[in-house]
Amino acid sequence: MSTSGRKTKDASQIKRRITQACILCRKKKIKCDGAKPECVHCQDANLQCQYTEYKKRGPHKGYVRLLEERLVQLERRLTNAGAEVPPPISINSPTQQYNSSSAKSEPSSSSMMMNKRQDEEDDFPPPEIVTHLIDLFFQYLNSVFPFVHRARLKQSIKEGTVSKPLLWSVMAIAARFSDHPSIKTDPPYWAGEKFAMKATSLINASLLEPTIPNLQFWGIMSCLEYGRASGSKAWIYGGIAVRICQELGLNREETLKTPILAVDGSIDYVAMALRRRIFWSTLCIDKFASTSTNRPQGFDIGEYDVEPPTLDESRLLRDPLQGFTLDRLVIANDPLMDVIPDYLRVLERFGEIAKYMSRAKTAGATVAWPPINEFHELDAKMRQWREDLPEAYQFTPANIQKYRDSASQNYLNFWICSHAMYCTGMLALHRGSLAYSDLSVAELSQDIYDRIQSSIKACKANVEIAMDVFKALRDICGWNVLPYMGYCAYIFSTVLMTSAFSSDPISYQKSSAGLAILFDTIKLLGAYWPMSERLSLTTRDMLSAHSRLYDVQEQEYNYEASRLSHPMQHHQQAPQQQQMMQIQQQHPLQPSASIQQQQLNSPDVDSLASISTVETSNIPTTSASLSYPSYVSNTNIMPIRLQPQSQPQSQPQSQPQQQQPLGGYQLLPGSMNNSDIDFNSCEFLYDSALFGQIIFDTSKGGSDVNLAPQYSMPMSMANPPTAYAPYQQQLPKQTTTPWGV
Repeated sequence: MSTSGRKTKDASQIKRRITQACILCRKKKIKCDGAKPECVHCQDANLQCQYTEYKKRGPHKGYVRLLEERLVQLERRLTNAGAEVPPPISINSPTQQYNSSSAKSEPSSSSMMMNKRQDEEDDFPPPEIVTHLIDLFFQYLNSVFPFVHRARLKQSIKEGTVSKPLLWSVMAIAARFSDHPSIKTDPPYWAGEKFAMKATSLINASLLEPTIPNLQFWGIMSCLEYGRASGSKAWIYGGIAVRICQELGLNREETLKTPILAVDGSIDYVAMALRRRIFWSTLCIDKFASTSTNRPQGFDIGEYDVEPPTLDESRLLRDPLQGFTLDRLVIANDPLMDVIPDYLRVLERFGEIAKYMSRAKTAGATVAWPPINEFHELDAKMRQWREDLPEAYQFTPANIQKYRDSASQNYLNFWICSHAMYCTGMLALHRGSLAYSDLSVAELSQDIYDRIQSSIKACKANVEIAMDVFKALRDICGWNVLPYMGYCAYIFSTVLMTSAFSSDPISYQKSSAGLAILFDTIKLLGAYWPMSERLSLTTRDMLSAHSRLYDVQEQEYNYEASRLSHPMQHHQQAPQQQQMMQIQQQHPLQPSASIQQQQLNSPDVDSLASISTVETSNIPTTSASLSYPSYVSNTNIMPIRLQPQSQPQSQPQSQPQQQQPLGGYQLLPGSMNNSDIDFNSCEFLYDSALFGQIIFDTSKGGSDVNLAPQYSMPMSMANPPTAYAPYQQQLPKQTTTPWGV
């Protein structure tokens, strides 16, 4: 009876289509009735019936729309090439004809929105402007940050296949270097804002697809946001680039060695070399954007096995416009072309130092050195890098002169920056010891005292080297360096503020000259990157504070030496000199009018022109009522003035000055003032407060400081011109750098 019942059941279901068979029936290759929870065959065999997870058939969501967009692109390319585009397919069904006629008479809202979006995306500047900006991008940033290939980018533009967000991001960076009358602004970095806003508006889910153009877009946007002083976005965008890089497998040598075939079936060696270059550029982004904002890194050593670029690959990807010396002489073989592997190795070690030093404890009841367990291993790796460097790549005056005459500017940049990264890494590792420079052996154990003194010695040695490195970077590269170098220069300026570098008149003069060099280096970048602009003003105020803090020591030293050599002559002047020194000690950062009239021989901001090689006509004198630090210096950039510690006597105490948000930045109460800064403290040396919270929008929860950049366009750019004037080739800019491009 049960058999007849089962037959009846099978007969009733014979017309039902079975969409899924159980696992057992599929293995036995027998017909399954698809019954759940158990099919007939599993019931008869008394076996557990199991089904795999159901997956919806058909194309994934958005696939049809993607095909439509590709069809529109194909038709546009055919039209541009002069080919005849066939008419739409006719519809014979009466119902379909009615629907078609209705659609023609009343366009659907979805098609209208798609056309509107397409028009907005294609709203590029005229072709000559686009070409002009692309050339600037490769002349400046891409020459030291190789992420895109010029010929491939221009080819994709010609074919109409270029990634629109990528092109807008390229123009956003390039516009700041333009002298085109329809683009140029004051300050120059405002010129890129309208392009950056357009690039940001195009961010959608499709940019998260793992493709090379998307990877290039996020990498360039990370660098852009870093220069705009938006540390959080720089880190997030760089993190997306890292994830896409990993998804594409570019962090594995096996993937990079897989041949890429061109359209004609040959191996595309350019695409293969570019793939390797993109990985290393992504790694550089990750290290810079993470270390300078005290955030986790995306790539750790051991998570990739990619070989550095070879000399043949560098030659293959070499831009023809970069084959010139600083004197515009043609180079057949660049002697610094093979320095890239050394640059990447020191950057890897710098990333390791930043990773472990971020865990160091800067406060404690007892003095302990070294601050981390990995200290000696990291120190040995950095020193080994310099020892393994060939003699031809060592930083010496002879090599500097040699490569000025024989190497291209972009490879000179890599060579100098590799030494800047070495000095910065060593300083980041050893700078904490400067907080204990005034402790004697009686206050510490002999072992700890010797370790601290050894680290202090390493700090001083690397600072001395770094001053020559940054001087070369300023004189040779000018503003054509990555904005990340401003962070490196800033680290050295914080160290030069310590008393260890101003203990006597000779060291005081050297540290003052060093601060001026660092100020020059950062100031050159300030016109092109808001982050560097803010850093330059902070460095300028440190230079001013340095002269006022330590010049008293030099005067006392000189006075005592002069008194001993001429005791009678200074017998009557002693009370007056001592009174003046007492006033300076009471107000080290606010000299009185009588002291200012003495024209002290100190490198104050007023006398920067005698030290700095950068034009200082736009640098105003520092107001005595301005609390340290201020960030913006001239009226073109709309300065932020912090609340003074004490009001001048001319202002009534009952009417406190209100702070107004200027220059697009907002300062909330609770910011640091002069009395909060101890230049010899670990907190200042590790710049966790100054750089992490003031320069970038990285203030953690609970902090009262909020300086997140909220950009507002200047009046001249509130309504940007919709039409660009025809571009005519301009004369090269007159710069303070010898390479003068």
